[in-house]
Amino acid sequence: MAPNEPRPTKAQRREAARAQAKALREAEERRARRNTITRRSLIGVGALAAAGTAGWLVYDHRRDAAEAAARASALLPAGGGIVEEKANQKGVPSTVLADGSWTYGKTSELDTVISGAPVLDVYFDYSCHFCADFETRHSQEISALLDEGRITLALHPSDILGQAWTDMVMNAMGLVLDEAPDTSLAFHNAALAFFSEVFASQDGSRLTMENLVTAATSAGVPTATTDKFEKTAKNNTYGPWTMLAQESFQGRGLKGTPTVFLGGEQIDLSTLTSPTALTDMVDNLGSSAAATESASPAADTGGDPGSTAPTE
Repeated sequence: MAPNEPRPTKAQRREAARAQAKALREAEERRARRNTITRRSLIGVGALAAAGTAGWLVYDHRRDAAEAAARASALLPAGGGIVEEKANQKGVPSTVLADGSWTYGKTSELDTVISGAPVLDVYFDYSCHFCADFETRHSQEISALLDEGRITLALHPSDILGQAWTDMVMNAMGLVLDEAPDTSLAFHNAALAFFSEVFASQDGSRLTMENLVTAATSAGVPTATTDKFEKTAKNNTYGPWTMLAQESFQGRGLKGTPTVFLGGEQIDLSTLTSPTALTDMVDNLGSSAAATESASPAADTGGDPGSTAPTE
């Protein structure tokens, strides 16, 4: 960008996001139609009835997920705010929003927001070791900020890496969100912390349902829920949620995980060099807001017209 070229406004960025989401949605629909035609031309007439029915069900799920994600992405670009509409879709937890995300507010309460507090948007994949590292380093700090009512946390899952472990954890998380919501954030952190350990050990054989249940149990998920993990994963009960989340991730034009926003601004994760780095950023946002308010005209604040806010 040229030095004197003005930065795009929020409205311009929103319009660009809408256009990108529309283009991706149309490309996905064209690709799905081509795949459907190709499959029908290759399979025999005898198998067509059975395979065609199954294929249409898969396509129908993908179409529903794509349409819901495209609507949400067109309304709100990444970091642009929290989607208000619930997904309200079979195979998606009841507390999940139309873009596949879910939120935590004061004292880590699920499905709440803190009015006036900046939103910490975290886009992640349960099979991403960088995501696991980010969560492991900052989970306690994030919990403290939630306890203090200083941020709203919005978690945006994705399946960008296409790994079986992500499918397994997403199915387990879907069940936890629906049946044991009070333990969901602890389970989210535990699942990523375990993946971080596995990646460090370079022993992928540890990525088993048994170990996922162990992680969930350590996070306080009740046995009545963990006993259903295996069946839920086998049936891919929450597969539509994974599709919805990934379609939304792609619709927003994101390319990698983790991608993190605070107060609508993307964070350069290489700058998070201390255990309190996120807290420092929240402090800076508060200082900037206070400075802006102090610099408002005296007619609005009742202050001395000749006074000015100190600058850093």
